[in-house]
Amino acid sequence: MVQQAWKGQPGEKMELPFAKATYVKSNAVWKIYWQRADLKWHRYEPNSEVKNLEGFLAVVEKDEYGCFYG
Repeated sequence: MVQQAWKGQPGEKMELPFAKATYVKSNAVWKIYWQRADLKWHRYEPNSEVKNLEGFLAVVEKDEYGCFYG
């Protein structure tokens, strides 16, 4: 995911890892992770699994627990 840079030139973008989805074929689900300040990936609880990528994007956009966008 890419978000607007808070420092730098207007319109400049930089990549910041803050959300990740991995597909588990055996269960046909996507597991959702977020990156904490310790730079490790942690399961996004309690919404840790979705059925499709659209669900993943919806969870990240809603950011109910303030993990992805703070």
